[in-house]
Amino acid sequence: MTILTCQDALDGKIGEQMDALPLDPGDYSGSYKLLGGRLALDFVNTVSWPDTKREHDWLSSAANATAWCAAVGLAMSPLSENDLDAFRALRRDIRDTLRPFAHDQKPPKRVVEVFNSRVRSASHLREIDPETLAWVWTSQSTVIDWSAPIVFDAAEIVTLEDHARLKHCPSCDWLFEDQTRNGSRRWCDMSDCGSRAKSRDYYRRTKVG
Repeated sequence: MTILTCQDALDGKIGEQMDALPLDPGDYSGSYKLLGGRLALDFVNTVSWPDTKREHDWLSSAANATAWCAAVGLAMSPLSENDLDAFRALRRDIRDTLRPFAHDQKPPKRVVEVFNSRVRSASHLREIDPETLAWVWTSQSTVIDWSAPIVFDAAEIVTLEDHARLKHCPSCDWLFEDQTRNGSRRWCDMSDCGSRAKSRDYYRRTKVG
């Protein structure tokens, strides 16, 4: 069995990829990139333009979900269509917990209680490897078991003393951890949302009449 260490997720070694993933977009014209800086944030960002008419779910198929898991380093067996509902339900619970922080709010108590049930379920799946003395995940058998690293990465974010670096893109509302030294990151992707915003600003400044 391939075992993913907790520290891989928590150290941000997973998801350091700026190129678009080869996910099937269906009728959607955009692309998906790993831009969140954290495993849990990239998981939440598998919905583009959430709560808008442009909303698109990148985990709409088992093939896309399996490809996403491989890209972020989750050693998961190919997902079936029956796995998707459980996988997306987990994403919903993590999204509801993390999004408020990015908008300078706290998640409601009931949301945290639901998320806590996810943490409790995942807790029995990690132990210390006697050779490396590092946390490892073991005994994964279901899609939710394999997703335990996502849950614990989200838990690390929730329990941070300062959430100032957890932000959202003002254009598409994707979440990201601002890892710049001076905390100046504004967009999910400067070449995408940032470029569009600059073009709009330029048009407004130069528009005649």
